[in-house]
Amino acid sequence: MTTHPTNPAPDPPSALRLPPCKSLPPSALRAWCVLVVQSFQRHWRVRQMGWVSAGLLALVVVWVAVVTARGGWDVASQRARRTAATKDAPRTTNAREAQRQSRDARYTLLLDGKSDELRAHEVPNPLNPTQDSLASLIFEVPQAAMRDEAFLKSWAFMTYSRWVVMLVFMGFVLPLFTLSYASGAFGTERESRSLVWLMTRPIPRSGIYLAKFLGTLPWCVAFGLGGFAAVCFAGGDVGREALARFWPAAVVGTVAFASLFHLVGAIFRRPVVVGLVYVFFFETVVAALPGSLKLLSLTFYARSLMYNEAVHAEPKHPSHMLPAMTEAVSSETAWVVLVAVPIVITLLGMWLFSRSEYRDDV
Repeated sequence: MTTHPTNPAPDPPSALRLPPCKSLPPSALRAWCVLVVQSFQRHWRVRQMGWVSAGLLALVVVWVAVVTARGGWDVASQRARRTAATKDAPRTTNAREAQRQSRDARYTLLLDGKSDELRAHEVPNPLNPTQDSLASLIFEVPQAAMRDEAFLKSWAFMTYSRWVVMLVFMGFVLPLFTLSYASGAFGTERESRSLVWLMTRPIPRSGIYLAKFLGTLPWCVAFGLGGFAAVCFAGGDVGREALARFWPAAVVGTVAFASLFHLVGAIFRRPVVVGLVYVFFFETVVAALPGSLKLLSLTFYARSLMYNEAVHAEPKHPSHMLPAMTEAVSSETAWVVLVAVPIVITLLGMWLFSRSEYRDDV
């Protein structure tokens, strides 16, 4: 039996020849960079906590816009205190109350026979020129203040900074925004049961912790600074002034909160619960207590930066309109703390994460 030799297949044309596949050698640095990018991309999907924070920000923006449209930050448009108005007269604004206490208005009421609308010390006394002059001088002070544009602008800026920037945004909105994103770096891994598989990457555990933090930090800063800008633009002129003065403190405060909540997300299985307790108890209650306990609060140092910027940059501002910051630290101390805290917390988190045992169950 004769066997015919099999003809080998002809070589493909040179245009169809595929180049030899050159596999890149494995690199821990390349794998770490890929993990940073993947961590950044995974935060594109906003979770439930993120929607809650966005809803809270929207409510704050609407509230600020409504108050700004009504002139609520201007002392002339604010309601006068009940002690300043008569018992039977309705509540009025500070500008109208100042006008009512002026000398011309008091004399007009006296000549019209409406002296019962004046208090005993407000009734003009022409027979005693000294007493009448002193009373008129005292009552003209509010009217003069209502005509001072620099004073009105400074008062509006301080009122806005107190209620919106320091109390509402720094006390609630910014920590909740940062908590929703920073705590989800490892929270999403636990929810998808992929935390153990993440450990199989050829990266040290400390590098995994740092990569997840660097992938999360841009989202925290973007939403923190973007939310602060939205609140400030809703405040009109005083809001834009607050944005120009306080944005560095908002950024460094966001980074500090992000490092803290990232550590909480890596250690605790329910980081949102732990973070909410920290925000609503420690940062709200403890930071307002007298004594040295407030020195452990991150919000205290961010507020100290804002307070020093508002008072020292413009001495004419009525600083008593700001929250009680008699124990505020210097700007240099606040900067050192807010820059050193993220570094220390990140190094501590890398050390703890590399020595902790994790399982894939929730």
